[in-house]
Amino acid sequence: MNSAFAKVSNLKVNRASKIVITLASSTFFLYTLGQAPIFKNILTGAFSCSG
Repeated sequence: MNSAFAKVSNLKVNRASKIVITLASSTFFLYTLGQAPIFKNILTGAFSCSG
């Protein structure tokens, strides 16, 4: 029981750090993409079509 709890808490820590790393990298990735004019055109086109 104790080892199972330790494994679960360890998993939670790993998952949280993975989420933080993923969020940070995806934010940076989206920011760099946002600097590209092609991506801006695609985004504006998608939003204008849906709206």
